Order: sequence, then structure tokens, then C-alpha cells
Amino acid sequence: MGLQNEEKLELGCSGSQQKPRKWVLLMVRVVAFLATAAATLVMALNKETKTLVVATVGNTPIKVTLTAKFQHTPAFVFFVVANGMASFHNLVMIMVELCGQKLDYKGLRLAMVAILDMMTVALLSGGASAATFMAELGKKGNSHARWDKICDKFETFCDHGGAALIASSAGLILMMIISVMSIMKLLIKPKSDSS
Repeated sequence: MGLQNEEKLELGCSGSQQKPRKWVLLMVRVVAFLATAAATLVMALNKETKTLVVATVGNTPIKVTLTAKFQHTPAFVFFVVANGMASFHNLVMIMVELCGQKLDYKGLRLAMVAILDMMTVALLSGGASAATFMAELGKKGNSHARWDKICDKFETFCDHGGAALIASSAGLILMMIISVMSIMKLLIKPKSDSS
């Protein structure tokens, strides 16, 4: 009799801990969605136009109007696509988390969520790494290849790109935490299911 009461107490505690853990994962996923969506929007809307003097003939300066856009660099395009896909993934996973009990087929939902979370971490990591490399090149240039830096001419473009990289890095860290939590959720079965 005493043993059964202890089991009931233990099950009651595990059930009450399961509910907050679900909400913690949901809130972390919402914040990750906001971070990756912000990175996508900031980089996708990143554009700056400047008129620069490129030469002087006599006393007459020759001016050229140049525009810096994210579309001019394939790494930034990949960054926008990767963050957009991570945002979409998080949005779908939020919906699955809220009404996923109806969609579960023999526990397959938890495995698919864990696999998709890991794939999203890899995609987001690749996009952030490529964009970080190009941002460093734009900031400092490469004297060996004779590539000039552009951040001294397009300050606003570089500042917005840096903000997008910070948001994406925060989203990447949150996605790694989400991936660990979803794997733990897959491995740790509730005690009420095992009895």
C-alpha cells in the first residue's frame, strides 16, 4: 500500500514536470523562430546606394552610383534562404507541438522532430558560416587576392548585415538547445507510458 502511494506521488511529480518542460521547449522554439525570422528580414531588406568618385579628369570628378545588395553575394543569398527555412521549420514545429498529439503515429512524431531539428541546425550553421566569411572579407578585404574592403564605403549595409549575423547566431544556438531537448524528449519516455 505504501509502495503504491510512493509510485503515485512519483508519477504525479513526473507529470507536473512534463508540462513545464513542454512549455519551455515551445518558448525556446518561439524565440528561435523570432531570431531566424529577424535575421532573414534584416538581410533580405539590406540595401544601400551611394554615389562615389571613381576618377578625376582635370578638375572634373567622375561619379558612379553603386548599390550594395544581399543578392550580389551568393553566400548572403544562402544565408537568407537558410534562415528562412529555419524560420519555416520552427513555425511548423510550433504547430506540431500545439496539436501534435493528434498527428502522432506510434511515436514516430518525436523521432521525425528530432531528425528535422538536427537538419535545421546543420543548414543554419552552413548559412551563418558562409555569411560570416563574406562579412569578414567585406570588412577587411584580402590583400593577397587584391580584393578591397567595402565596409568603409557601405557602412549601413555592413551594420545591418552584422545585426542579421548576430540574430542568426542566436537562432543557431537556440536551435542547438532545441535539438538537444527534442532528442532528450525522444529518449526519455514518460513513466505513465511504461506502466
